[in-house]
Amino acid sequence: MLVNIFHGMIMALADSVPGVSGGTIAFILGFYDKFIEALHEFFEGEKGERKPAFFYLLKLGLGWVFGLLLSIFFLSELFQSEIYFMSSVFLGLTTMSLPFVINNEREILKKNKNNFYFIFIGIIIVALLVYFRGKSKLIGNFDLINPNIFEYFYLFIAGAVAISVMVLPGISGSSILLIAGVYIPVVEAVGEVLRFNFEKILPLFVMSLGILFGIFMSIRIIRDRMRKSRDKMLYLIIGMIIGSLYAIVMGPTTIGGNLPLSLETFSPLGFFIGIVILFILEIIKIMTEKNKTVENVVTP
Repeated sequence: MLVNIFHGMIMALADSVPGVSGGTIAFILGFYDKFIEALHEFFEGEKGERKPAFFYLLKLGLGWVFGLLLSIFFLSELFQSEIYFMSSVFLGLTTMSLPFVINNEREILKKNKNNFYFIFIGIIIVALLVYFRGKSKLIGNFDLINPNIFEYFYLFIAGAVAISVMVLPGISGSSILLIAGVYIPVVEAVGEVLRFNFEKILPLFVMSLGILFGIFMSIRIIRDRMRKSRDKMLYLIIGMIIGSLYAIVMGPTTIGGNLPLSLETFSPLGFFIGIVILFILEIIKIMTEKNKTVENVVTP
């Protein structure tokens, strides 16, 4: 239970940093397939499958909410004041994750080398999303006070698209919300609700419905592709993780008009800490898998 809560917390913390996806963290830590399966079973599974899927997602959700609150109340100032250091941390974590991901899936990748070109598709997808995020003229101008019908519909669609992207490794749903121009207003509205100001709660509720709709529509497709075309999806995901390095470099531009991460602002210490964090996460992953193996052997 604690491991699942920890996984959810790490996903939320990753989504707090511009350019990093919670889906990337899930893939790096090896619970991405379980996460997708649980979502599918909860929404479309048989009655006997929904209960365990619900409790697994509940544990992840508790961790995610804790990570979100941690970001809002304790880490938001750190992300603002030390964005280059934090970006360097996630740059190190993501860079070092590539050999681990490739090693874990090496057999499938070796057998299907002809689908290598999907890596470039993944890189291009993320690069285009980052490009359009920077070109968006709506950022910060979307008002959640008394929105009209069209704006409610826009929030619904933005939530659906953002969550669909968020479950894919490579780029965070917050980047999609930035492109759509609703990220800053939504974050501010969430902060106000947490301070018991419910003036903007209806727009947030509409976006939440869009998120649920996006999960329902996208999970079936992602799960189906992971089962039937896993080799292509793996190459695509590797490409998106590579592309997310560019997203992380450009991430500081979304906070207070900062410049992209450069050689001058890059933190070697932060990069090293990111690598250390990855190794710690991998150790936790290995220990968890060993415990499960022992439990399976002991339990008749």
